[in-house]
Amino acid sequence: MKKTRMATGLLQSLKEANAIERGELKGRETTRKLSRPAPKWSKTAIKKLREEMFEMSQPVFASLLNVKPATVRAWEQGQRTPDGAAARLLEILSNDVDIANELAS
Repeated sequence: MKKTRMATGLLQSLKEANAIERGELKGRETTRKLSRPAPKWSKTAIKKLREEMFEMSQPVFASLLNVKPATVRAWEQGQRTPDGAAARLLEILSNDVDIANELAS
């Protein structure tokens, strides 16, 4: 198999793009729906999730989420709010209590 240089591949791609623009080639189009953002979590919602749904202490809940206990404490005191993956994980856990048992085992 002959290796091509990156520049050759880029030029070929550019030629194909021009041919698609002129209608000489049919291009491929992919549309993907983006997921909605994770919900915002209030300090009371996090504490309620931890205490009422999971009946866990802060250290145990932190272990489940793979964060430090200080992080959970900061969330519950309103000093910080979970964002990104942590917010999405809290959403998933709040919708499926049984998943916590699966993760803990």
